[in-house]
Amino acid sequence: MRNTDPLTEELRRWSHAQVNRFVLSRADRSVHVLDKVRDHAPLTRHRALQDLVERDGAGRRRFMAERSGVKGMAMLPIWAVDPIRASNDSDHPHDNPEIAVDVGVPDELRWIDRALASMERQYPMRALILRTEFTVSASQAVKARMVAEKYDGKLTLRQYRYELGRGIDSMRGAMAA
Repeated sequence: MRNTDPLTEELRRWSHAQVNRFVLSRADRSVHVLDKVRDHAPLTRHRALQDLVERDGAGRRRFMAERSGVKGMAMLPIWAVDPIRASNDSDHPHDNPEIAVDVGVPDELRWIDRALASMERQYPMRALILRTEFTVSASQAVKARMVAEKYDGKLTLRQYRYELGRGIDSMRGAMAA
């Protein structure tokens, strides 16, 4: 059984929430093409024929005859009606793109974000070291190089560990407050 510091446990929980903060979701993005077809498609061949019976253009020809101004004309002949061009607006089935959804940090761990933001104003490298230490899975030597690249300077492993210790002490003070 591991006997760990409560602050370290809180920082580990915070880092887990930070790393897993964004989840991929397809929810409420749009309706898939096949779902639309399933909703509007006729269920049987017989029902399809019944639904398509009235689609011969007779209604349009009657409507145009009424507005043509010719007395006694009930329906325009087919040759007198402008054809309605059909367009193929169907789409092939595809997966909708995934979007990142920010699920945030639990409320009980927001004090860590506030403490790091406060620390960042006075000691930006120390705050960067704390974030890197708890959110990156690598050796401390690699983490020190990462911080040095981000901070655009030189940082030894010894300096990294010293600043990490000072940062954890500051966090301990923030936790007590």
